[in-house]
Amino acid sequence: MKKTFVLTSTLIGSLLAGHAASAASYTVQKGDTLWGIARQSGTTVAALKQENGLSSDLIFPGQVLRVNEQDEPNQTPSNTYTVEPGDTLSGIARKLGTTVDALLKLNPSIANPDFIRAGQTLQVAGGQGSSNTYNVKPTAAAVNGQYIVQKGDTLSGIAKKFQTSVDRLLALNPQITNPNNIRIGQAIKVAGGVADVQEAKQQISAANSADAESSASLADRIIDIAEKYLGARYLYGASPSRTDVFDCSSFTMRVFSEAGISLPRTSIAQAQAGRTVSFSQLQKGDLVFFDTDSNGTINHVGIYAGNGQMINATVSLGVTYSSLTSSYWKTRYVKAVRVIN
Repeated sequence: MKKTFVLTSTLIGSLLAGHAASAASYTVQKGDTLWGIARQSGTTVAALKQENGLSSDLIFPGQVLRVNEQDEPNQTPSNTYTVEPGDTLSGIARKLGTTVDALLKLNPSIANPDFIRAGQTLQVAGGQGSSNTYNVKPTAAAVNGQYIVQKGDTLSGIAKKFQTSVDRLLALNPQITNPNNIRIGQAIKVAGGVADVQEAKQQISAANSADAESSASLADRIIDIAEKYLGARYLYGASPSRTDVFDCSSFTMRVFSEAGISLPRTSIAQAQAGRTVSFSQLQKGDLVFFDTDSNGTINHVGIYAGNGQMINATVSLGVTYSSLTSSYWKTRYVKAVRVIN
């Protein structure tokens, strides 16, 4: 039988610290986000960053964070997030350990996931009460080697409950494609022999092959989308909502958004997305970046289309095909990233 206790934030902070003190420490677990830690601890991301001298939201497993309690004893974590300059919906989803689809469902007012503005308030959680009421759950139990995900569970937390690792849980559950995204009521296999793990690994291998096919298909779709804008004129600073004119990064942003992938607005920001790949490993759909001013700063981006060609928005020709092996582009090439997983 579950028992319910109403705890003040002060008492929670004391329990976390293990003694009566004004601050507690928390060791970051795999899958944690700064926002999630702030929410669990009854504080804010800004307060955590200030308390720990963090300049970004990047944290890593094993890192020890100092967690201060809020001044107001009955303050509860916020279910909203205020958009900051440079934020994207996909970036916010990663930061909060959720998905773009989940955020869109919570915020039906967002007509275009590629357009959010600084200062905008987003709903990031729903269906929760306003009081600090916590359910004391019984010890984790598995039925037939399976565990049913409860409210507040994380994969790393479940691994800890059953004295196993996240990697082993992923091997036993190849249907989990994102370890930061599990849902309440989901059945997760937490026990199994060597044969089970081997079978799971075979399933993962098959899934990876399917993913490779899916990625190739998505890359073809991206090129098809890009080609329909061939001949469109160039306009520096063009709005990503326009399809008659583009600059280099509004073009790539538009093409990928139509394929369901959200990119930042500028070429410099896009160069930080995805995974860096070498020139020799280029695949169709990769983003390729250049320094056309030779000043050490990326200022141009195109989409690799295979066979040494890219589709890009150029000043002189608008949206066109260009050869990466030409003397102009070859000498100005900087890097490539892959955002198709």
